[in-house]
Amino acid sequence: MSRREQREPGTLTYGAIPRAALMPPEVELRRKESSRRRGLLVAAVAVVVITIAGVVGSFWVAAVAEAQLAEERRLTEQLLATQAEFAEVLQVQRQLQSISGVRTQLAGVEVFWRDSLTPYLSVFAAGEVVDSLTLEGEAPAEPVLGLTGPLRAPRVATVTMVIVTAESPQPQLWYRAWEQIETYADASIDSITLLQDVFETRVTINLSDGALSQRFSTEGESE
Repeated sequence: MSRREQREPGTLTYGAIPRAALMPPEVELRRKESSRRRGLLVAAVAVVVITIAGVVGSFWVAAVAEAQLAEERRLTEQLLATQAEFAEVLQVQRQLQSISGVRTQLAGVEVFWRDSLTPYLSVFAAGEVVDSLTLEGEAPAEPVLGLTGPLRAPRVATVTMVIVTAESPQPQLWYRAWEQIETYADASIDSITLLQDVFETRVTINLSDGALSQRFSTEGESE
C-alpha cells in the first residue's frame, strides 16, 4: 500500500504543489501591472539619465571647443602682434635702405665747391680778379656730364670763370699751376676780350672725380 493510500481521508497536505489557481484574477493582474510600471519607470529613468548625460556631454564638448577657440584667438592675436612688430622693423629697414641709397646717390655727385675751388683761385695774382663764376655739377638720376671734346678728360663738374686783368693775361701760367691740383681734369681758354682798359678772359675748368665729397660712401657706413 502506498503513502497516498495510507493517508486518511480528509487529511491536509502542506508543501505540495497546488492543483488549482486559488488566487483571484485581480491579484494576478495587479502583479502584472506593477511589473509593467516598474519597467516603464526603469525605462523613463534610463531615458532621463541618457538625456542628462547627452546634455552634460554637449556642454563639455562645447566648453572644450570654446577653450580651443580662445587659445586659437590668443595665438592669432600674438602672431598679429609679432607680425606688426616685424612690419615696423621692415618699414624702418626699408626707410634706412632708401636713405642710404639717396645718400649714396648724393655722395656720387656732391662736390665741395669751396674746397675744390680754393686751389684754383689761389693761382691768380693780385691784379687778376675773378669777376664771375658759373658752377655746373651732376645731379642724381640725371645723365652724367659728357666729354666736351675729343681731347677732353672725363669730368664730374665744370667751373666757368671770367678773369679781369689790367694787362694781357698769361693763361699758360694758370695751366701749369692747375695741372698740379688733384681735382684737375682739364681746362680751356674760351675767349680773351679787350674791353676799354682791361682784358676779360673766360676760362672753363673741368674737375675730376677727386672733387666728389664721398662723405656717405659705403666704406664709411661699414665702419
